[in-house]
Amino acid sequence: MFSERLKEYIEQAGLPLRRVASQSGIPHQTLYNWLKGTRPRWHAALPEDLERLGMVLGLSRDESGLLLKQAGCSSARAGLFHMKENPMETTYRMPKGWFASGDAPEKYDMGVDPAVTYQGQACITIKARAEPTDFAALAQMIKAGAYSGKRLRFSAAIRSENLENRAALFMRVSGSDGKILAFDNMRNRPVTGTNDWAQHAIVLDVDKEAEDIIFGILMAEKGQAWMADVHLEAVDREVPTTDLLAEIAPFFPVNLGFDE
Repeated sequence: MFSERLKEYIEQAGLPLRRVASQSGIPHQTLYNWLKGTRPRWHAALPEDLERLGMVLGLSRDESGLLLKQAGCSSARAGLFHMKENPMETTYRMPKGWFASGDAPEKYDMGVDPAVTYQGQACITIKARAEPTDFAALAQMIKAGAYSGKRLRFSAAIRSENLENRAALFMRVSGSDGKILAFDNMRNRPVTGTNDWAQHAIVLDVDKEAEDIIFGILMAEKGQAWMADVHLEAVDREVPTTDLLAEIAPFFPVNLGFDE
């Protein structure tokens, strides 16, 4: 049954329903109705909506196909869409706990790369398809409680190949109302071009009012990027933050005497 399968996949992803709605572009009420047993009504964009939903939930190609079938999209029209939107076959597997995000995740292949490792460790990759647009990301979201009031460092190794735009780590700390409390996407230090493995880090303060923390790797336009050796850990206050919001609005006044 479609509703039961969808509930299983959402629980497997560990994402709040509103987050799934926001990332997939499917209205929250529509997802709620589906979970309550309402069968999706066929329309031209339904296969595309479900494919995008599958990417947000980190589903394998087989799992996405099953969701499409149980929604009644196993028709020639759905098959034609699948061929059009997925011209590149991939062996990438979406790792548990991670999900596809970004403005256009359907334009990229993402997951664990079986052909590349970092010091013997598995790594995840984002690879552009023929005509990538906007950006895609591989992310994980957690509750902020364990890090409340602490300074948090997200670090990882990144490798890149033929990036026409950029790749970067990102981390966002949000409050209960969705307000962004701290944020960094390496805007001022992006990974560009072709590079061997190198360590990168983001350091943010987790406000006591914080509810969620989302972190991962993003990539824009053509090329391929890999991420490995991921760590999320509390650090001492002596470690400076990389919060881009602090650059936009300093915590304390500066140059009040106009000396500089």
